[in-house]
Amino acid sequence: MKACNSIAILIIMVCCMIISCSKPLNSIESQNETKEVVQQCPDSVHATLKNLTGLDGCSWVLVLDNGKKLEPTNLKKFDNIKLEDGKEVFVKYETKPLAASICMVGTIVEIICISEK
Repeated sequence: MKACNSIAILIIMVCCMIISCSKPLNSIESQNETKEVVQQCPDSVHATLKNLTGLDGCSWVLVLDNGKKLEPTNLKKFDNIKLEDGKEVFVKYETKPLAASICMVGTIVEIICISEK
């Protein structure tokens, strides 16, 4: 009798552990949707990263959908983005009209927020 009770208790404990460890599928999906919303910058524009380090004085630039190029002054401060040529991102920025650039391919900007597409 004691053996039956011990086995029943063991089975109940194993079932409770299995149930408590699994996540419902819709919970995982809603977490992914929430993560995507959090990653995108509010009031941002779509851009593509372009590596121009081969040109004198140039580094990474952002190319907007209309073809306009932006030279960010603080891109390396954002470690949430892996710099890859052609990577699509969302970016919010502020122009720096008094700043100068050796590269001279675009408007000099300071990034406020950047996230992967």
